[in-house]
Formats: sequence, C-alpha cells, structure tokens
Amino acid sequence: MKLVHLLEPSRVFPQMKAMNLEEAIRMLVPRVQKDCSTEGRKCLIEEVLDRERLSSTIVGHGFALPHARSDEVSELTIGLGVFPGGLDEPTPDNKPLKIVFLLLEPKRVSKLYLKTLGVLARLAHTEGIVDSLSSAKTSQEIIDVIAETGLTVTERLTAGDIARRVEPVRQGMTLKQVADLFFRNDILTLPVVDNNEEAVGVVRCSDLLGSAMPEYTKMIGDLGFLSEFEPFDRFLHEEDKMLVDSIVCDDFIEVDEAASIVEITSLLLHHEENALVVTKEGNYLGMVSIRYIITKVMRT
Repeated sequence: MKLVHLLEPSRVFPQMKAMNLEEAIRMLVPRVQKDCSTEGRKCLIEEVLDRERLSSTIVGHGFALPHARSDEVSELTIGLGVFPGGLDEPTPDNKPLKIVFLLLEPKRVSKLYLKTLGVLARLAHTEGIVDSLSSAKTSQEIIDVIAETGLTVTERLTAGDIARRVEPVRQGMTLKQVADLFFRNDILTLPVVDNNEEAVGVVRCSDLLGSAMPEYTKMIGDLGFLSEFEPFDRFLHEEDKMLVDSIVCDDFIEVDEAASIVEITSLLLHHEENALVVTKEGNYLGMVSIRYIITKVMRT
C-alpha cells in the first residue's frame, strides 16, 4: 500500500500556525475527528498529550509524529498539519519543527499502525521534503508531494522497522572510546564492526565493567580490603591504552532486517540477551533491544 493512500485531503491542512506542538495537537485533533463528540475529542487530545509526555515524538528533520491508541477511534486515522513558520520546540537536530503527522489507532497491536510510523520516519529523511510541504498551498498539493516519494507501507512488521542505528564499536578502538560510546547511547550492548561494516561481535556493559576489575577479584569472596574506587582508578589511568579486542564477544545474536518481531523477541528471551544485531545484506544496520520492543511495539 502506498503511503499517500492512507491520507485523505479532508485531514490534510496546509499553512497552519501554532505556538508549539501541544497547541498544534489541540488544533489537529478536532479537525481530524470532526464526527467525534466534544467529550471524545477532549479524551483524544489528552491521550495524545499523555503519550507525548511519556516520550517526545519529535523525530528531527522538521517532523513530529504525535500518536495514541484510543477507544475513541475505530480504525487508523491520520492527520497532517504543516506549519511553515515552525513550532517553538527543542528538536534533536536543532532543525525547526514544521511538519506534524497525527496518528490515532484503536487500542490494539496493529502492524499497519507501527509500519506507518516507520514509513513516516523515513519520509522525514527525504531530501527537500520539509520545504516542499511548507510551500504547498492546498491539501492536494501536499498529497501530490508525498505521492512523488513513492513510499509504501507493507503489512509485515520486521526487525528493520524498529532497529535503532547505534554508533558501532570498531576493531582497534580503545576502551576509553568504547566507554564514551556507552555514555552517549542508552543501550547495554554495542555492536562491533570491521572495516567492511560487517558485524563481528558485541561488547556488553558487563564486559567493560569486568575489564576494570582485577583478575584475582573473581577468586576472592570478600573484597572489603579493596579501596572503594581502586579498580576504577586503575581503569581510568589505562583505558586509553587498552584495546576493545580483548573484551569483544563473538558469540552474539545476528538477524537479517526481514526477521519478524516474534522471531527476534523469541531469540532474545531464549538466549537471555538484552539486545541483538540487525543486518542488511550482511552489513550492520542497527540494534534491537528488549526495551525497544516494549517501547516501539507495546507502548508506541
């Protein structure tokens, strides 16, 4: 199904003005759900704002994708508001927020809903899309712009749809560089790639912590004689000399981007891992963690 076929001209609004994302949401909901009761609209607005408070849906590149699952709707409903003047909101890439897609879905786990969110995120990366949408004067012009992208929404939800691109560890990096990567990324397992971008292993937070502890601590039960920070002091003095190769684990889970959500969930639980590596045509694509599955599938 083409993305453009999920949009109705009556729910696409060019040249809008609002102060911030909350005001934009309060403007869009009643326009998108015209047949809903006043109380139903209020409920929808609060559900969308509650989801926004849980975690911002501003994805960068000028886009926000506020959404919610609600008993007030019976099918996937999409609205689009274009705000050429921008909204007063902080964004991850400091680009002004101008495009707001509103998605409303019944309370169920819907592949179409999740896939649509993923495709809209890809739309945000389309070169020149924000300028093209912002300059459109009519709903049909906006729809024509989106039609030109040719983006499609497939029914099957896969690992590639929810994988997050995490900056990988590279062979030959120091443990200092690896520690910095863990600091910058909210994940417990990092992928390790070679010069060809092929995944060759993973590094876990526990591996990094283990490298800071002296070998003899594994054989002694009572470590009370050690200074509280002694092992970490030693690590901080040597981290820029120690290479990651010594702690890389080559026994890891790797799946193709086409793997199903059920398949990757089963693998993570069976192997008692917190994350796995997703590849595309043999090259590293991203990571999927148990937390991502909860946030992307169960709480999106």
